[in-house]
Amino acid sequence: MTFSTARLYRYIRFLSHHPILGFVSFIAHIIPVYLCPFIRTVDLLAAGDVPVVALPSVVYLFLDPLFLYAPLINGDTKCLVLDHRLKITALVFRSWGDLHYLVKMFEGLRRKSPISKKLSGLAIDTLAILPIPQVTILGFLPKMRGSNSLKTMNVLTSLIVLQYLPRGYPLYQLCSTWNTWTIGGTGYKLPNWSLIVINIYGYIIASHIFGAFWYFFSIQREIECWEHACRIENGCEFSTSCVQNTYRNITLLKNLCPIDPPNKQIFDFGIFRDALQSGIQGSTNFSQKWLRCFSWGIRNLSSFGSNLGDTSAYGWENLFVVLISISGLLLFMYLLGHVQEIMQKVNKPIKEMINIRSILHEYGMSDDENHGMEKKIKLVVKSKLQHVENPIVENMSSILSLVEDKKFTMQIRRKLFMDKLKKVEGLKDRTEEVLEKICECLEPMIYRKGCYIIREGEPLDMMFFVTWGNVLTYATNNGGSNGSSGTIQHEKEKDDLYGKELLTWAEERSDKLSYLPISPITVKSHNKVEVFALQATVLQLVVSKFQSQFNLTIAVDNEIVN
Repeated sequence: MTFSTARLYRYIRFLSHHPILGFVSFIAHIIPVYLCPFIRTVDLLAAGDVPVVALPSVVYLFLDPLFLYAPLINGDTKCLVLDHRLKITALVFRSWGDLHYLVKMFEGLRRKSPISKKLSGLAIDTLAILPIPQVTILGFLPKMRGSNSLKTMNVLTSLIVLQYLPRGYPLYQLCSTWNTWTIGGTGYKLPNWSLIVINIYGYIIASHIFGAFWYFFSIQREIECWEHACRIENGCEFSTSCVQNTYRNITLLKNLCPIDPPNKQIFDFGIFRDALQSGIQGSTNFSQKWLRCFSWGIRNLSSFGSNLGDTSAYGWENLFVVLISISGLLLFMYLLGHVQEIMQKVNKPIKEMINIRSILHEYGMSDDENHGMEKKIKLVVKSKLQHVENPIVENMSSILSLVEDKKFTMQIRRKLFMDKLKKVEGLKDRTEEVLEKICECLEPMIYRKGCYIIREGEPLDMMFFVTWGNVLTYATNNGGSNGSSGTIQHEKEKDDLYGKELLTWAEERSDKLSYLPISPITVKSHNKVEVFALQATVLQLVVSKFQSQFNLTIAVDNEIVN
């Protein structure tokens, strides 16, 4: 298998300084990558945005609860045994995971950071790798003896539950950073479906852990019933061992710990009754056992614990129910919020790119010749609008408002108007410098439906191109004296410059804003319309700057266009 360049370089460098620890870290990292193809695919692409321990820890978090399935109850002799194969498997996976945490602790101590941060990180990682499950399940639980051992068991069980906080934190890190994770620093984002998968994976992990604890606590609850029965019967010695010579009245334990049918008057097993009645505590069929517990976990997390049924008066059981209810609610809110955010990210870029592509096509900028400019515009717009709710990008003026690079803005203006200006009578013989200045001075304006842009018989104060939308252009006979309409044009002509009479006016009277020409036509917006206009005063400044290019008949000011 191959690793990303950055990840491989990091391991090579670590191996060169610490051969043993480096090899251990490398092996501990390969194990989860091989076990989970999805994690492997993502891990090959990672470039360090997520902590190195996050991905392996997510896989080890799924393997950790295997310890909770190792205890079995022998129904015939009322004692506890261990599933040998599952015990070995859980021990191996746990050891690999702990090795990876040890390397992380070593790297954290060597890293230059405040001592308080080092100590807090060391304390969290130490709690995460304490061999509490190994001691409790493999050593203590099968050899319990006497009533005081139940108190010790409750303390150790509480530590096992507490240990899942630091061991589950990397999953939270992964979910939090996944949305902005880039591959190799190139800016390419992971597929959106992977964002949904990793958030659902957190829900699955929680269901798996709660299901395993439900199994484990059901065994503890039956053990507590044995201890309760022995306290009632004189001469009964409480023990979970199947090999020690203890006085165990099997008939008494069956009578005082009724499971099928249960008797709440004698002993109430609460939410663990179904687990005990199913017989999974004595089964070595792991797949059947796991599916039963996992389905229990996901059903009750999804329902926020409302399907748990009646609980007993046992305090730890009620705390477990409260934890399931709160966790289910928090996970549901977290998952729902992220899925909604992801769906917006899935839909919004598609909508944006369709709009932009159609806009550029309408302006004649989406062909092969303009592919580079089209790609750059898309990148600019996407980067500007990725955090904007309900973005509106419908025409070129809205795109230019997002472009901050003045050179790129000028490049777009040249592409839009240079060829059009070269076809205008009075401008086609001018130099490129003059035409570029006019391109720069053309300002976008938006008109709503039914607005008059210019009116026949009124002074012209601007000339403009209609670049988006439809306009009605018409002229009346004799200046409107008889009220009859002339020509009505429903579609704009993209190369038409309206108000071109201003060019002659600017050459003849560029000293003051007077004697403006009269518009021979009316131009009215048929729907929402975008125009790029050059105001009469601005045209005066352009003409005055390039006096040699125009036939001026009146002296002009020395004002220069910036």
